[in-house]
Amino acid sequence: MSGLARPLEQAVAALVCTFQEYSGHRGDKYKLCQAELKELPEKELPTWSPTELRECDYNATMGVLDTDNDCEVDFVEYVRSLACICTCCHEDFKDCPPEPPCSQ
Repeated sequence: MSGLARPLEQAVAALVCTFQEYSGHRGDKYKLCQAELKELPEKELPTWSPTELRECDYNATMGVLDTDNDCEVDFVEYVRSLACICTCCHEDFKDCPPEPPCSQ
């Protein structure tokens, strides 16, 4: 077995590192506030912003993801948001019927 990380290992590390890069600038380091949540996709998904994310009704999706209604998104809610973005924006999932928490 080689010492190189597999693509999924790299993806998981990227998810965690990206969350940590944005969380805690304005409060709790384990959560993203609304401003951090808005900044993250604008900077990290620049080729998807703003057209594709608007098409996905990104703001509505993010509102649904704040499952504990604390106006912040924790890591689990953040990962759900990425799954929802993939489901509604990625070509491979365009015909897949939305499931909660992506739909309202």
